[in-house]
This record gives sequence, structure tokens and C-alpha cells, in this order.
Amino acid sequence: MPDEAAVALPRLERGVVHVFWFATDLPAGSLDELERVLDVDERARADRFHFPRDRGRFIAARGRLRALLGRYAKQAPARLEFDTGPCGKPALRRTIGADQLHFNLSRSDGFGVAAIGLEEELGIDVERIRPFDNALAIAERMFRPEEYRALRALPEEAQPAAFFRYWTRKEAVVKSLGRGLSHPLDAFGLSAEGLSAEWVDLERDGVPTVRCVVPVPPLREGFVAALATPGPPPAVRCWDWPGE
Repeated sequence: MPDEAAVALPRLERGVVHVFWFATDLPAGSLDELERVLDVDERARADRFHFPRDRGRFIAARGRLRALLGRYAKQAPARLEFDTGPCGKPALRRTIGADQLHFNLSRSDGFGVAAIGLEEELGIDVERIRPFDNALAIAERMFRPEEYRALRALPEEAQPAAFFRYWTRKEAVVKSLGRGLSHPLDAFGLSAEGLSAEWVDLERDGVPTVRCVVPVPPLREGFVAALATPGPPPAVRCWDWPGE
């Protein structure tokens, strides 16, 4: 595994969001190193996972995120401090060198993605595409009627990918709001294709707002990811971290 401190990071600029893909199934030695940079609360959260694999994936994701943010903020990863929003969304505490950094993190089935940029209220989500029996039932209950009908009209073999294109875009939007699934997914509509940037009109606390949803290039086969920002549509640059 490459030395993360020796891997050069690109320079952040307005209108561009950096997305890093990384593995979260790591050997014990690597997890021990990453766990040492976590704070007390993060370690307590890790210890609440029942299964060792889930605990390791959480440690890997949070440790990788700290390593990345520390490089951008020019601070030691263990010294970074976070504030938490009303619905649990973390934000980097305002300190010298970190006052403009914004980020969001997501992980699924052994891989994670971290979005980092100068754009406020970033939201990102990643999912492994997989068939499961109740996808249409979930869509009927949580998506808009026209989205459910579009999904149901597809051939069965095409439904899993289409479902997760909907799901990641919706998750990215509500994560950008700082709400997660406490914000209803049928409160806003999305296109059926989900292959290009699109604007979303919705409300937060009764106030109209907009989000731009952008597909994220999948650096891992069988995965789909999406990014949401208040707009305008950012360019998305993706990297493997820390590289093969």
C-alpha cells in the first residue's frame, strides 16, 4: 500500500469537487494505524458495531477521511475537530487552514467515497448495484409515483441499476441538506435516466431551495454514486486513494 503522506493531492478550486474512492476492507495493521487518528467519539462509535467487519469498515472510512482532510487543511489528521449538525451531519470545525473546506462521506460493501471541495453543503452517496426482492416495494413506498412506475416498466434485469441510480441521487440530495432519510425521498422528483446533471426543486424548513445532482464516475465496477450541491453544477474529478 502506498504511503498516503507521499501521494500528491490536487489543488482545490471553486467549481470543482474532488471525489476519492477507497477500500474499507483493510488488514489489521492498516486499521490499527487509522484507528489511532480517530477521536474518542469516533472510537466509541466504532466499538458499537457488533460485527468486526463493520467496525473495521467504519474505522477505515473515518481514518481515510481524516487523512485526506488533514492533507488539504495542512493539519495532523488526529488534530482535526468536527462539529455535528442537528441531524448528525459532520462538518470540519472552523480553524486556520480549514475554514473553506467542505466534505461528505459515504460507504457501501467494502468501498467508500469522500467528496471534498470549497462548495458548501456537499452530499454524496455510493451503493453497490445488487438485485434484491423488495426493491419495487421500497420504491413504491419511498419514491414518487411516476418514479416507481418508470422503474416498474423496465425489464427485470435493468431494475437494480435503475433503482440505485434513483437511490444514490436522492440520498445525495438529502445528505446535502443535512437531513439524511429524515427528509422524505418523495418530496422531490428525479429524471428516470440519472446519467447527467439535473436541478431539483424542494423545500427545507418550509423555505424553497434547489440542488444540482451530478453522477459520479464509478471507479469501482458494480457501484454507482452521485453528488449533490446547491449549484451550479460542479466538475467532478475522481481518484483512487491512496492508489494501487
